[in-house]
Order: sequence, then C-alpha cells, then structure tokens
Amino acid sequence: MYKISQIRRAREFMTGKLLTTFLDLMTLTVLLPLLFFLDSTLAWIVLACACIITIIILGFLRPLRVLLARVIRAETDKSAALGETIFGVRTVKSLALEPQRKTLWDERVAEVGRWRMAFGKLANWPQTLVTPVERFMWIGVILIGVYLAMQDTQGYAIGGLFAFMMLSQRVGQPLVGLARLIEDFEEVGGAIGEAASVLNRPLEADAASGGLRPKFAGAISFDDVTFTYAGTKVPALDRVTFEVPAGTMLGVVGRSGSGKSTVARLLQGINRDYSGFLKIDGSDLREINLRHLRSSFGVVLQDNFLFRGSIRDNIIAGRPGLTLEDAVGAARLAGAEEFIERMPNGYETYIEEGSPNLSGGQKQRLAIARALIQDPRILILDEATSALDPESEALVNANLLRIARGRTMVIISHRLSSLTECDQILVLEKGKVMDLAPHRTLLERCSVYRQLWAQQNRHMDTQGHRHVALAPTLVQGD
Repeated sequence: MYKISQIRRAREFMTGKLLTTFLDLMTLTVLLPLLFFLDSTLAWIVLACACIITIIILGFLRPLRVLLARVIRAETDKSAALGETIFGVRTVKSLALEPQRKTLWDERVAEVGRWRMAFGKLANWPQTLVTPVERFMWIGVILIGVYLAMQDTQGYAIGGLFAFMMLSQRVGQPLVGLARLIEDFEEVGGAIGEAASVLNRPLEADAASGGLRPKFAGAISFDDVTFTYAGTKVPALDRVTFEVPAGTMLGVVGRSGSGKSTVARLLQGINRDYSGFLKIDGSDLREINLRHLRSSFGVVLQDNFLFRGSIRDNIIAGRPGLTLEDAVGAARLAGAEEFIERMPNGYETYIEEGSPNLSGGQKQRLAIARALIQDPRILILDEATSALDPESEALVNANLLRIARGRTMVIISHRLSSLTECDQILVLEKGKVMDLAPHRTLLERCSVYRQLWAQQNRHMDTQGHRHVALAPTLVQGD
C-alpha cells in the first residue's frame, strides 16, 4: 500500500516542477541566443554558473540515492507494522500484545526519523554550495556588467546592460531550476521504482479475453502433474495422476504439507506454471479463459472474507443481478437460513468490517451460500468445516448430499469422518498419490489412510478396551 501511494509523488512532480521547468526552457531557447547577441561575456558567465550548479548537484546524487532507499525501506517497514497491528487487532488484544506492538511502532517511527534526518542533512550540502554560485549569477553579473559598461566610451553598453539584466533573470531561473530538477527527479525516480516493484509484477493471463469457454460438466483429470512453489526445491505435487468423472464427490486427505490445498490452487488456475496436464472435461486448464474458469467454480476456504454490506449483498456478490429469492435458496442449501432469520434485519442485516457481529460458523455458512449462488459445476471445500462448531458441522454435512447433487465436489479435510460418504477419496503423502478409492476400500489396502483413521478414532478403541476390562470385575463382585 505504501509503495502504490508513491504514485502521488510522481504525479505531483510531473504536473508541478517538471511542467513549470519545461515551459521555462521553451523561453530559454529564444532568449539565450539574444543574451549572446547583447553581451557574450556576461552570457558565458551565466552559463558557467549554471554548469557549476549542475555539477555540484550531480556529485551528490549517488549518496542521496543510497539514503533515499533507506528512507523508503524504513517507511515501508513502518507502514507494514501499522497494517499488521490493525489487521491482527484481535490477536493483539487476545494475547495482550499492545505494549510490544507499541514498542515496535515507536522503533519504526524512530528509524524513519533517523534516516530522514540523515537524508535532510546530506541534502542541505548541495543547497549550501549552490547558494553562493546562484547569488554570483545575479549580483556578480551586475558588477562585471557595470565595470564593462564603464569601460565603454560610446555609452551604448549601458543600455545593453539594462536589457541584459532584464532578460538574464528570465534565463538564469530556468537554468537553476533545471539543475535542481535533477535532484528532485532522483527522489521521484526512487518513488517510481517503489510503485513499479508492485505494478510491474507479472499479471495473470488476460481474464477478459482469449481462451476457451467450454460448458463444464465437472470431470477432472491430473496427468503426471508436478508443481513446485517459488523459492523451494521440494515439489508440492510430484507426478500426480488421477481421474474422476463428472458428478463425483471427491475427498482429499493427507498429512499437513502433503499437497491437498495445492490441488485446489491448481484447479482454480491460481498457479499455472506446472508440468504435466490438468484437464477439466478434456480441456487443458491453461487453455481455458481464466474468468470463465473461476466463475464456473465455487470455492469455500477455511477462513473466508466477508465484505462490508448486507448479508444479501454478500451472498449474491458473485452474481449481483440475482434476487432475494435466489439468496434465500442458496442460504437454505448451505444451512444458513435458520440463523439469518434470527438476525435483527434478516437478509438486510449489515455486516461490519471484520464481521464482528457473526460467529465463525455463521461466516462459514454464508461463504458456502455465496459459493452456491453461482450454481457451480465444481465446488471446492478447502477445510470449509474446520471452523464450525459440532452442531453447524453436522448441519452442513447433512446438506452435503443435497449440495453435491448435479455437480463435482472436491472436499479437502483433515477430519476423515466427514469424508466417509464421498464416492472417492484421494490420499496424498509428500506430494505423491498413495491411493484413490472409497472409504472402506482404503481402510483395507492403504496403510497411510488406515493410520490416519486409527489416529483420529483411537479414543473409540480406548473406550472399548476399558469396557472389556471392567466387565470381569463386575461379574466377580456379584
């Protein structure tokens, strides 16, 4: 945000000093030859002073550039500290981190002040050195001009001197302004570089035009797909191959870091620099129009963001032309209708920034309703029920079969008990496919899945053993 805001400085520079100096230079091209016509000696003095000023400023540009970079870095760190504190204010309050965050803010402000002071001190030197030269350009030229005029016996030089002095004021100012413009340009150049570091980042493929726009049924195919995140050497997905037909309820399980969420990211086209082939209904994902692809998907994440506005506006955010009846239908399917109707204004209840008037489970069900409003052919639930309380989770799970009707569902979850009704379950381990089969089949033949299932259900075995151990004691007591 701070880097983008630097565009303002570039705009002020171009519409202010740069424009004024450019207009003055246009008059300079006309007046400078006239000065040489009136008195070449004085004209050369004016030019020499302007060149000295330029040399002094150019000599300070490199050290000023180094200090300016440190000022910008300190300002960025200060803005980042403020942004983190604001966005994470709940965590700050819950952990009583106010003193630490205040100390961090004070340190960032002090660092900015220190580097700005150093930059200001260095920037004063060229100003201090330029001032005598600039003064000599006006006063010294007058003294020399008067001396030369007094040496002229015909008296014409006096009139020429007055004309020269009137015109030199129009010429000297643009020359000095041009020299100082170089210093200002260096500072603005740093600001432009900061903004460019954000604006020049590679864009996604043009979402508005180009690419295929097929009508999806929902068949998904991974063929030898390998993907590695930038900055890492270990592949997140390693030669992943599997295929599911349209209308399948696909569960994806595995330990943390096994590549579950990466599968969802590749399906949404968030990362396209993978090797192998990823196809939907036989069409290569990289050839499909990005906006069409994502509008055909419904995605519910573990932590979903709700915009400021009414509940109805949030549900129909992806399809603003839909009516209240459509929002009610999606909310009913997501199991959100019952709590929305208890709200003070129902579907017109206003959601504040950060959704403080909604619980985690309520936000999650609204996110599911928002995903269903588009009637997507493929619905991705990425740990979508992990933030729900048991009652809300049971409600959503009870609606899963209704939600899945007529579409492909990809359900990523750590809780294997919520995936037992899936048609197929994909088991990942360190980016590799271990197996793809229904729940009962995996328990029989997949050791990784069997181990995960045993870990999550060991309390049932423990209770069972206790019951067996207590039974003989009760019999003996009788």
